[in-house]
Amino acid sequence: MTEQSSETLDHSTLNQLKTDMGDDFGELIPVFIQSGQEILTALEHAFNEGDVAVFLRQAHSLKSSSANLGGTLLSRQAAALELDAKSGILPKSDDFMHGLRAEFARIETELLKLAA
Repeated sequence: MTEQSSETLDHSTLNQLKTDMGDDFGELIPVFIQSGQEILTALEHAFNEGDVAVFLRQAHSLKSSSANLGGTLLSRQAAALELDAKSGILPKSDDFMHGLRAEFARIETELLKLAA
């Protein structure tokens, strides 16, 4: 396991999910991927529109869903955005999206490897 992989996914969280969900675990991966892509798109749209309330909800959703699947770094990134949005602050530029999308892509790659 590479250093990036160990930071991208918390394998103990994934193993617990596999144990808890059994054969249904494989169904969780495509749902997470589709949902995550939709959240990222909605988050970017909310940023572009300056909609703090929607931005806050989407950041919270991304934080929670990624944490539930063991995506600790993505969850921390989203938590920071959520915290700022709670104070009414949006990022100054859309640079944050590059980091979120890159980390989401790493999670997606790792999850698809596990599902194979």
